[in-house]
Amino acid sequence: MCRVPIGKVIKVEEGRIVVACNGKTKVLESKLVKVGVGDYVEFAGSIAIDKMEKEEAEAVTGSG
Repeated sequence: MCRVPIGKVIKVEEGRIVVACNGKTKVLESKLVKVGVGDYVEFAGSIAIDKMEKEEAEAVTGSG
């Protein structure tokens, strides 16, 4: 099974978000999902595609 990367939102800007993923930060387009700081998102390339519940994200990533 293939899984898209998951990041934790650390900053919200106009139409963009900054996420932390695997010890790095990445700027993503956030026009498809409405999120806030502390939320988790799945992303493909530079686009956030889905918001995840914290528990699910931590279970998938092994954090928490």
